[in-house]
Amino acid sequence: MTTSAQQLIETARLAPLAGPFDWEQVEHRLGAPVPQDYRELLDAGGGGLWLDYLRLYVPAPGPGLKHVDLERSGLEFAQLQDLFEDEVVGPPADLDPDSRLLPWASTGTGVTLYWQVSSEAAADSYPIRISDRHGDVWERYDLLTTDFLLGIVQGEVHSELLNESWMERDVLFKPYADESAP
Repeated sequence: MTTSAQQLIETARLAPLAGPFDWEQVEHRLGAPVPQDYRELLDAGGGGLWLDYLRLYVPAPGPGLKHVDLERSGLEFAQLQDLFEDEVVGPPADLDPDSRLLPWASTGTGVTLYWQVSSEAAADSYPIRISDRHGDVWERYDLLTTDFLLGIVQGEVHSELLNESWMERDVLFKPYADESAP
């Protein structure tokens, strides 16, 4: 059976990178494992825009792309946690106290996609959380990262926060031009 990661790789005709990312270093900096399907997708074609809308975060993205640096996700959660504590934004109502939200994608409209990471959850079972730009609305999807992404690409997964009118379905994947080799 073909996995969702393989379907995305084949459908988008991703160009292989010179070598895989140093996932051990990435996971050390994040303090959490990265889902295997996401690693497979990035190793096959690197970071970029899906549907000219969803920006995938990537390790060591290169100059000018710090806003999509996967290794900074832990720092972004620390900032988000400060906002929760100061009641500037609210966390998802059902967020466990021992869970962290690690961003793995975003949009140009301020929507952020997170993995909900906890000590009890295996990397391949992280729920996906989506937040609007103000942190007022949260959605949850219990899907693998690439199952979620493939569902968006195929029009089978719908989100109130991901505006389909911004998606360019004729441009399946556009790699980051400034991305440095792993």
